[in-house]
Amino acid sequence: FGFVFWGLMYWGILPQDSFTVMQWLALLLIVAVLTAGVSWSHVRRRLSGQYDMDDVDEP
Repeated sequence: FGFVFWGLMYWGILPQDSFTVMQWLALLLIVAVLTAGVSWSHVRRRLSGQYDMDDVDEP
């Protein structure tokens, strides 16, 4: 994701001197990564058709 932000700053689309913009971009990047991690089990289940289950050993 970092190369996209670098490219947008390099071409002048994003201002380099605005700290607030950089904070929002970092926050959106963190949100995207966490969202993908939380929903990965659901995406994997839809793609493969298999459920994720924890094995519980019973005595």
